[in-house]
Amino acid sequence: MERQFNLYDENYNNKSLEKIVPLKFSNTEKGDILGLYSYKSKAIQDLKIKLTTTENNRIINTCQSCTIGEVNSLDHILPKEMFAEFAVNPRNLLPCCTKCNSYKLNSWLEGGERIFLNLFLDELPNEQYLFVNTLVEPHNIQADFVVGNKSGIVPELYRIIESHYRRLYLCKRFSENISEVVTALDNSIIPYVDKLGQNDIIAATKEKISKDRVAFGSNYWKSLLELSLIENEDYLKRLFRDFN
Repeated sequence: MERQFNLYDENYNNKSLEKIVPLKFSNTEKGDILGLYSYKSKAIQDLKIKLTTTENNRIINTCQSCTIGEVNSLDHILPKEMFAEFAVNPRNLLPCCTKCNSYKLNSWLEGGERIFLNLFLDELPNEQYLFVNTLVEPHNIQADFVVGNKSGIVPELYRIIESHYRRLYLCKRFSENISEVVTALDNSIIPYVDKLGQNDIIAATKEKISKDRVAFGSNYWKSLLELSLIENEDYLKRLFRDFN
């Protein structure tokens, strides 16, 4: 076990976890080791708090695998059913929501290559790879999210990004969760439509979106949705129709 932990650290530092071969255990041994892990245990909850607390002592309780759900589980990066020895290895535990955890299950490699992002190790690009098209009707707004490599992201990294989004059904889940984002954007604009000019409101909204993309990433789906809407003529007509 100690050798395996040292091996994990070595491959973690080299970003080559996929090279690790699991130990073989009897069913009894495996059961005993897996029994060490409990999400509700104090040690695991303390780890969760540590991993979700920023340098500014603020807790970010949003699943970083999807940026939709609440952190209410820990994902085993190397699945514990395959790698029982890492069931309680802190570097192998990533805070996430139960939906992402259930989609991932025991999958992590295909053809010897990773199929999910490791958010401890992978540095996401600043280039945009998530795009959204919006359809605005008088009483309905729809958004279609797609992933694409229009900016020449390194192929190996883009392959993992595309696989991560596809296997966690992120584009579909983003589209299903736009209502709260649209309502928040509406409410941030409507109080000012009779006080400020349309161009001033658009400029201020875009500045806020730009700051959010610096804080949450260039491909933060909520910011991209807001930007798509504020640049959509039908959305603007919907907001300003009573004041033009």
